[in-house]
Amino acid sequence: MSIGDPVDSSSVQARDDYDVFISYSRKDGEFVHQLWEAFKQHNKKPWLDQDNIPLTAKWREEIREGIEKADNFVFIISPDSVTSNACREEIELAVQLHKRLIPILYRYTSSRTVHEALREIQFIPFADDFASAFNTLIAALDTDIAHVKAHTSLLVSALNWQRHECDRSFLLNGGQVLAEAEQWLAQNKDKNPQPTNLHQEYINTSRQAEEEQKAIELRLRRMTPQQYRNRQALLNKVHQYWVKGVLENSLQNRAPIALGLDERLDTVAQPWNMTLETTEQPEKPIPAGTRIISLFDQLGAGRTLLILGEPGGGKTTALLELVRDLVLRAEQGIDDRIPVVFNLCSWIDQKQKITDWLVEELNTKYQVPLQIGQIWVKEQQLLLLLDGLDEVRAEIRDACVAALNVFQQEESSEMVVTSRIKDYESLSNKLSFQSAICLRLLTLEQVHLYLDSTGFELTNLRTLIREDRALQELTRSPLMLNIMTVAYQGVKIATLPQADTTQLFNSYIDRMFQHRQPKLHYSKSVAIRWLVWLAQQMSQQSKTVFFIEQLQPSWLQTTVDKMTYRLGVILLGGVVCWLIGGVIGGLFQWRIEIVIGWLLLGLTVGLFISLGRNTIYTVETLKWSWQAAFKSFIKGLFYGLVYGIGFEFIAQVILLLTTSEMQWSLIVILTTTLVMGMIFGVAGGLRGWEIETKTIPNQGIWRSIANAGIVGLAGGLIGGILFEPAFWSLEARNAIVAGGAGVAFGLLFGLILGGGQACIRHFSLRFVLYRKNLIPWNYAQFLDYATDLIFLQKVGGGYIFIHRLLLEHFAQMK
Repeated sequence: MSIGDPVDSSSVQARDDYDVFISYSRKDGEFVHQLWEAFKQHNKKPWLDQDNIPLTAKWREEIREGIEKADNFVFIISPDSVTSNACREEIELAVQLHKRLIPILYRYTSSRTVHEALREIQFIPFADDFASAFNTLIAALDTDIAHVKAHTSLLVSALNWQRHECDRSFLLNGGQVLAEAEQWLAQNKDKNPQPTNLHQEYINTSRQAEEEQKAIELRLRRMTPQQYRNRQALLNKVHQYWVKGVLENSLQNRAPIALGLDERLDTVAQPWNMTLETTEQPEKPIPAGTRIISLFDQLGAGRTLLILGEPGGGKTTALLELVRDLVLRAEQGIDDRIPVVFNLCSWIDQKQKITDWLVEELNTKYQVPLQIGQIWVKEQQLLLLLDGLDEVRAEIRDACVAALNVFQQEESSEMVVTSRIKDYESLSNKLSFQSAICLRLLTLEQVHLYLDSTGFELTNLRTLIREDRALQELTRSPLMLNIMTVAYQGVKIATLPQADTTQLFNSYIDRMFQHRQPKLHYSKSVAIRWLVWLAQQMSQQSKTVFFIEQLQPSWLQTTVDKMTYRLGVILLGGVVCWLIGGVIGGLFQWRIEIVIGWLLLGLTVGLFISLGRNTIYTVETLKWSWQAAFKSFIKGLFYGLVYGIGFEFIAQVILLLTTSEMQWSLIVILTTTLVMGMIFGVAGGLRGWEIETKTIPNQGIWRSIANAGIVGLAGGLIGGILFEPAFWSLEARNAIVAGGAGVAFGLLFGLILGGGQACIRHFSLRFVLYRKNLIPWNYAQFLDYATDLIFLQKVGGGYIFIHRLLLEHFAQMK
């Protein structure tokens, strides 16, 4: 049905709108009832309070809705109605909504007593001839009926959109409906009733949203299949990690609590000194029930929002609820930007640009290849959700704000940042954002309503909260309230500890060990020891999400531990080398120079891995790149030349000692150089351009093992093919031995360069930590156990503490 089409009389009573709203005084009730019956006989649907307000309804809201949905506003003029405050309120609302006003003169009164909006309108007299006057009234109602109905229909839709905080889903959805609305607005500006400003805003916003949606759909269609898969892979990770993994399983989100919001424009550095208007009243309450995504939408293009709150006050939950809504839009194609969550605590170098940090985080946390991440950030394809500004190290927090402001000025990316309010207000810099909101703490009434809704046995806790002011203050934090409901179920008043966060967390930990029954079981003291160590390391390293594969040698505390780790790397690297050399290189002939050569090579490989970069980098994705392969090939030629000369020198020294002869061979050096160059080229060229979609604990190491095998096989093939003909040209009987050695040589360096060195260093580090009783050998199994106890939550292949406050509590335990 098009906008404004008349409705068939058979469906009059089923309609949700009304032909006329009747405003009157109760003393004119008999006449109004006669009028109401006449309307029904003429297939008109009137709104009358006696007929349309349910007994239990809020009558002011019902009257407002009746006026909004009525095409016409009929006012019964009488001495009683013109002096009625209720009638005056109804007239003023009708005027505000630009309703067509039709005054009916039932009982005479001076025109000076009539509302000013009705004085210039011709009254329809009903005192003498009801039938004739009613026909005149019907004719007035039917005048420009299509225009009037369109006015009502669009107004109701616009008001619904406005009441849902301008949610885009309530806009006109394009096509014929939007075109007809625009045509109605253009052709009826001078008609009675005139369109309201809200009509114009609603229709114009619908057109703007329609054009934005077309542009989004065009950008999505222009994506290559690989680009689309990469986009979907990252969207899926964000949804799995943060929405399903954290938000839906969050302790703090077990029973949703509607938190109050205040606008805090005084906390952001706005242009043009706009904050002057807010200095006297920095906190502006936001209507109850307002969703953050609606506030975010109202900011328009280039949206930036700061979310503030107290510790445990629901900042991360609020952010993740926004993430959930944004991911849903992106999945539905409503927005082509990808919402991505980042933890600001990992920004630890104040000289690092936010652009570079984002690319690095995409790579390490979401397994996005660096090249793809650079494109996404540069082309503003991401919607950035940055959690925990207060978790940045205090000494560089101001620098972080400055870096975010520079990034925003250069890139104009849309972003949301969260922070504890006191930590943020202590900074000398402010974020140059459009808006800021602060989450209110819970009221005592909200606390009791929440406790009543849990279904747990919390009678004693309720009683104590009513009597203990300190405990009341603690329960104002949603996190603390949730933890109390878990820790204090069925506990007697006499055994309840004092209102202290340390005692509360201790009670929570004890409760989880006593009443949760995971499939696996660890000693409580040992499990706490491991969790304390993990929390301390995450705190020291400024990490929020922990990945097993990101264990680093820098986490070792003592010199002895670091030396033990390096010796372990040397030994493990040597063992790998000796196994490969022994099984493949020595299958055909054991000669003293071969044995000594492989022993020396094993030590060399072990030292090479041990003395390399201190940070362990995994190799998780493989795809060919000629440019990267060429650069690595040149590097490999240099290393191959150095190693070839060194190896040949050792071989000649051994030959001199055993036979008193030296037979230098240039072809051996050149072959070794070429083999190393090609192995480096293959390892360097096979790098990721596709985002991994599966996420399991320690996935980085397992993928590195698999990729080391792939590159190792390629290296073995290269070594075997090149070594055998080279040695055949020197001495045919050595060709088979040389071929085997070539395969072993190539396989070894392929494994090492293809991800093997990361695995060797990782397992050596794990062994040292295991021997120190800082971690169990099966770390993933223990972390899953801690997740079952609701100390941790899984985020893809990583783990986070259920809240930063719990992390800080464990970190301070001894």
